[in-house]
Amino acid sequence: MEQIPCPLSNSTEFTPFLQVPDRFDPSGKVLWQLVRSTASGLIMLNPRPVSTEMAVHYHRGSYDPHMQAGTGNSPAQRAYLAARKLLTGYRASFVLKGASAPPQKLSILEIGCSTGELLSHLHRIKGIPEDQLYGVEPESNAAEYARKSFGLHISQSIEDLRPNTRLFDRIVLWHTLEHIHDLHETVAFAGARLQENGMLVLALPNPESHDARHYRENWIAWDAPRHLYHFVPKTVEKLLEEHHLALVTCRPYLPDSLYNTIYSEKLRRKRERSLFTALQFGAAVQQAIVAAAIGVLWPLKASTIVYFVKKKELKKSRESFQTRT
Repeated sequence: MEQIPCPLSNSTEFTPFLQVPDRFDPSGKVLWQLVRSTASGLIMLNPRPVSTEMAVHYHRGSYDPHMQAGTGNSPAQRAYLAARKLLTGYRASFVLKGASAPPQKLSILEIGCSTGELLSHLHRIKGIPEDQLYGVEPESNAAEYARKSFGLHISQSIEDLRPNTRLFDRIVLWHTLEHIHDLHETVAFAGARLQENGMLVLALPNPESHDARHYRENWIAWDAPRHLYHFVPKTVEKLLEEHHLALVTCRPYLPDSLYNTIYSEKLRRKRERSLFTALQFGAAVQQAIVAAAIGVLWPLKASTIVYFVKKKELKKSRESFQTRT
């Protein structure tokens, strides 16, 4: 375990924010401390496991993003895998927003690519050549599945990619940045590897969303101890500023509303030692509808926010970006 200063301000002054459970803890009694930096406002896990301790917290085979197609052992897992496959094209549309070149000319890197479905879709459906698609995935089973199933170039870490000097039109961290111990190394690498007019695409859970406020410590997207940081637009911009990157625009990603409410409701019932019945499922769906509606009306209150980022000196106006997309 380690305690660290705030990565945005280097301050060691924090206020307690919330104690949250590990959703994989069968007892429901293990609690992790979230704190808020008084200098930057960043919400973070502190203390936290060191990077070499993290593998045991990902529960191989049952951690959702790493599940492989066809391996779901329960109806819930099979439903999750089906939904993930169905939404891959929707995620791809976010990644390709604002692209001025045809897909055949684009080069894309996904950091935290898991089992590679997004990169595979970009090749099979969007026509981006395989040799222009790269992924980084530290979880060995997920990475091997992506290589064998889709023939993708998958590295274990960004360090393995450093000898390759290729620049990318899109660098994607889809629900990845919150997992990474060394934020600055990763963001600096991404900034250095962006094409001059390239776009960094960050999808991050939103601690100011309706579902986060409704479920409080049982909000599934706290996901302690796997999620180390919890960003809002203000703290994202502070991080980007240090690396000469600038936020162009934000968009809500509404499908996560349903996932967050159902799994948060399940976690709450588990900790209360009560059953998750059809009645509770219906209550979760109602909360998802409310969360999605709020996300439409107030995008910065959505369950997940997708941030579109460019090199600072080449940042284009929001109006220009939105006109092209």
